[in-house]
Amino acid sequence: MVDQQHVHTYAAETANKTDHLLLAASIPDRSQPLPPTTSTAFDRPQNDTMAEFLVNLPNELLALIIEDEDLTVNDLVNLRLTCKRTKHFASSARGRRLFVDLKVWDKRNAFNWFSDLLLSDLGSHIRSFALFEWRRKSGKTLPPRDYVHRESKIKPDYSCLQDISVMYCGDVLHDPVRSWKKAVGAAIHLKAFRIVNFDEARSVGAYWLGVYPHKFCSNDELLGSIRSDGLRVLTLAHIHVSADMLNSLLDIHRETLSIFDIRSCMLVEGRWFGILDWIKTNLSHLQTLHLDVRYEAVKKRNCTQPLDSWCPLYVDSYRARSPYALVRHRSPLNLRLEGQQKIRNGLSELLSVRERFQVV
Repeated sequence: MVDQQHVHTYAAETANKTDHLLLAASIPDRSQPLPPTTSTAFDRPQNDTMAEFLVNLPNELLALIIEDEDLTVNDLVNLRLTCKRTKHFASSARGRRLFVDLKVWDKRNAFNWFSDLLLSDLGSHIRSFALFEWRRKSGKTLPPRDYVHRESKIKPDYSCLQDISVMYCGDVLHDPVRSWKKAVGAAIHLKAFRIVNFDEARSVGAYWLGVYPHKFCSNDELLGSIRSDGLRVLTLAHIHVSADMLNSLLDIHRETLSIFDIRSCMLVEGRWFGILDWIKTNLSHLQTLHLDVRYEAVKKRNCTQPLDSWCPLYVDSYRARSPYALVRHRSPLNLRLEGQQKIRNGLSELLSVRERFQVV
């Protein structure tokens, strides 16, 4: 059995270190099956019932814990990795078994670190990862200098990834890192993909549309980079997405998509009822539909304001400069349907009374 008192004593001593944490590796309970990749929950990480230890552990102690056969989830729920190599334990059967799902908590430097990890003995066993990005102090974060000029002849292989989550906190000015498109596009066997903005209060502000067009379009770029041959789960929450991109993505995966979860999203240059009509007609294999939407953004006929990085102080100024106009339904379109027949019947009923959901 692991000396739990020694581990927790060391954890307390190292809790105040300033080493920058890049990756967290989750240890599942061996007596319980791994959670299915089809889960659509996107609660905040800090609300998880299995809280994480925000500490660093050296590789020597980490290897000692991993190799112990009596290790359970009660000994240490989550181990924090430092920026050291993990080859000396990744090649063992125990290491391969435990370190399968990775969470990345930073930006470009974490992405490069994650790429290096895929090149190690552990790389072929990683099946899923989640990017968690929170508010930044500055509007732009550059990668560390040692990564800027680095060139590697060996490129990491992301094709084994089956579950990718991009979760961030902030308005459209704090969008996910575009470099993650490399991993998303190369994951040809991707089965579950999620984009979630935890900051619901500011994420649907239509007055941002067009003032920073290169920002809210990054969600479309991430969705457009998916090259999977069998996407089954798609979750979008509190983001902007264009109608063309959403239609295209649903059409590509119409034969495999079984779970579609979209909540509090802004549809740009399109109508939600048009999307629902298309889903009813074409997504015959859909088993679960969760829908809670209300906002649309349509392009203005006459907009002479230039699109630059000028930052106004009032909401009215934002809306005046934006080439888009906000459209809001009087009541949200809210559906939670399970089963193909219930989905068809529920969509038919909603579409038949669409006049009740007039826009304002």
